[in-house]
Amino acid sequence: MLINHRDGEISPANAEGCQLNSRIGVFTLTELLGRGKSAYSYLAEGPEGQVVVKLMHHEPCPYYDFGDNNKVDLEVAAYQRLQQLGIAVPELLIHDREHGYLIKTFLDGPTVTELVIAQALDEACVAQVFAMANSLQSAGLNIDYFPDNFVWLQGRLFYVDYEHNPYDSHWDLRNWGLYYWANSEGMKRFKQNGQVDAINIAIDSGEPIKAPFEVQVAAWASKYE
Repeated sequence: MLINHRDGEISPANAEGCQLNSRIGVFTLTELLGRGKSAYSYLAEGPEGQVVVKLMHHEPCPYYDFGDNNKVDLEVAAYQRLQQLGIAVPELLIHDREHGYLIKTFLDGPTVTELVIAQALDEACVAQVFAMANSLQSAGLNIDYFPDNFVWLQGRLFYVDYEHNPYDSHWDLRNWGLYYWANSEGMKRFKQNGQVDAINIAIDSGEPIKAPFEVQVAAWASKYE
């Protein structure tokens, strides 16, 4: 459970500086790494050194429905499935269904978003995400190809989220994810100012802006698909 060292209500959105008392020790949440559809992710310090703590939230998402499923259960099942398929993911150290969190290893490398913004995206990184996508499509799955969900570490691409869904070409790498990987200026504005309309066609849409990036996406697909 979370232990507060400040005034105010503890929630997944304001847990920075709090401690998490888990079965493997006490972890101090030091930095908010990001918010996803299902959870807030924090860098934390504890007995295992640096880890990532993922705190599930119940905030609505206008373009995704988790139904009545427990989000921790979904994460654990997804982790196990991706491991079976050989997808590079951080190790799941512990999960707690009752308190709505999981702890996984921290991969100390740049996110693909950081590389996209710096216009420093390695071609080997792009080749590896296509290899992942081909393997996952063969298994009937999509992962969340948004660049925040990938870390580039020592020449290897890791998918740091565990979420996956049944394959749908509308949401696959070629037709959805790559448009964020190509949108350097938009991703910069989104990360600096939260400008969703810099990357999506509307603020309440999960659809990326496509037209300015069709040439780049087509070039990647021609080379690596």
